Amino acid sequence: MSALDELFEALRVADEHLRRAQQHLGTGRTALTEVEQALRRIDPEHPESVVPPTLHRADDQVEHAQGLVERTSDTVRDYLTRL
Repeated sequence: MSALDELFEALRVADEHLRRAQQHLGTGRTALTEVEQALRRIDPEHPESVVPPTLHRADDQVEHAQGLVERTSDTVRDYLTRL
């Protein structure tokens, strides 16, 4: 296998891992939303008493991570198309 073939394969594998990471992050965000909804049902009159503020921060952080993974994946795919 040539060095170029090895590079292409390594980039392809990296792209696959990034794709899976994006799927896992999406699943995580969905789970966080479901947790928040379940917490709100505990005390619908005062959801702020049962939904911790850190839950929203966690969702924001996952969203930020999704953006980073997407940009990284775009870079890897761009590099692959140039090979």
